[in-house]
Amino acid sequence: MDFVGVLRAPLNPVIAGVIACCFLIGTLALMIESRAAILRDGKEILLQVEPIDPRDLMRGDYVRLRYGGGISSVDESLVEGGWPARDTVSTVWLVLAPDDNGIFSTRSVHFSAPTGLADEEVALQSRPLRIWVPEPSGRVNQVPNLRFGIERYYVPEGEGLEIEKARNEGRTTVAVRVSDRGEPQIARLMIDGETLYEEPLY
Repeated sequence: MDFVGVLRAPLNPVIAGVIACCFLIGTLALMIESRAAILRDGKEILLQVEPIDPRDLMRGDYVRLRYGGGISSVDESLVEGGWPARDTVSTVWLVLAPDDNGIFSTRSVHFSAPTGLADEEVALQSRPLRIWVPEPSGRVNQVPNLRFGIERYYVPEGEGLEIEKARNEGRTTVAVRVSDRGEPQIARLMIDGETLYEEPLY
């Protein structure tokens, strides 16, 4: 059988299964190690959690998190470097800096990776979302609410009500580790400054 014939021959089901398992295990291992690397090596920031409408109750065994300080909801006046020329789908970069209490908030907003950060600043990259500008939709410049992949925190069954209550009373903060590429991972969840949950590396 020539080389082309070998490529076209049906793959042994057992070998195909082994290859598929190795691929899935390898992909899962890469995801776990990527998360662990951010928790281990990322720069830590503290974010204030905002209250959420009481009608948005905890669903299942996780708590919904929304961040203050212009992080979940952007102040468009902080955009630097110009807006896109047309409506587009893009990530948004926030440059965060701490206040006197160590809580980080947005200092500026960008549509490309910011450079020249001060020592105390951290760049946080959002998930892709649609950005509205006057062309061609006719809308005003607008950035919808941002998501970073840290808007849910899973808790043991039955332990979410106290967190939900503290969240809506403004007593909840979250320590987040941020990689050099702006990717965040929740490291700790705190109520009244005391750690309630801490994420293991693995």
